[in-house]
Amino acid sequence: MASARDPSALPLAGRTLLVTGASSGTGLAGVLAWHKLGADIVVGSRSAASCAGVADRMGNVKVHPLVADLGDPSSVDAALDHLRASGVAPTDIVHFAAGGLEPILRPLLRITAGLRRMAPSEARDRALAEGRAELERLVASTAAAGMAVNYDGPRRLLERLGPALPRGGQIILFASVWSEMAGAGCPAFYHSVADSKTRLERWLDTQMLAWASRDVTATVVVAHVISDTSTGKLIDRNIAPLMSAQDQSEFRAAYVTTEQTIAATSGLLLRPASPAGMLRRVYQVGSDELTDAIAPEVRAVASRVPL
Repeated sequence: MASARDPSALPLAGRTLLVTGASSGTGLAGVLAWHKLGADIVVGSRSAASCAGVADRMGNVKVHPLVADLGDPSSVDAALDHLRASGVAPTDIVHFAAGGLEPILRPLLRITAGLRRMAPSEARDRALAEGRAELERLVASTAAAGMAVNYDGPRRLLERLGPALPRGGQIILFASVWSEMAGAGCPAFYHSVADSKTRLERWLDTQMLAWASRDVTATVVVAHVISDTSTGKLIDRNIAPLMSAQDQSEFRAAYVTTEQTIAATSGLLLRPASPAGMLRRVYQVGSDELTDAIAPEVRAVASRVPL
């Protein structure tokens, strides 16, 4: 009988998880946790140095790099060719990587800083409308970059790896509640991220029937703001204060943490997977519990984020 210290007895032993966005934030927390549970880890990052840094933290044992710019499908192809040549075959994909806000960060911070200095008034209402209009223009002009990193590159990754996943392989994606809101429900600053991530989900849903014979499953974890990430802190410090006091309280009550997100994702990896043949959506609000629906009031207050 294997002892408790035997690596082969660990819950994720024998599985190779490809984790994108693995060199920082939630992705880094995930790879550290799942490596301890026995998984081999493919560290997805844009930087070879970042991959090496993560490997060092895990003792360079059962760790493999995937150095790729997800905004460039040819970079994804080259990285996957190198991974295949090394003999590494992922059994599961956990896709944390995302982008699209970078081009608008400075204008967003400038607009929110000005608004936070203004008392509620007609002038503030006008400034808010002007700020929203400016962000809408900026988001529209930079949408192609967001589409590349959130749709084109990840789609190429899944096109290449999905058909090769073994029986029972899992694909896990992450989305914000804003990704489910069309039009006015989604804040202006998040439109391109929401649109591109939703497009990836819709494409993946069309692929699931073809992979169902191998019991390959896909799940989208729809979470609220992850409060201790850089994006979460930006939203909490700069955008949430523009909401009413009541809305701020309700909005923040639905936050989740990185620890809760990893606990919820670990639960998906460790228990029987979703039904094959379809893309399943689960929701994480205020805890590490996953549910099949989200409370209407959570969606409602998220839709009142003013920018």
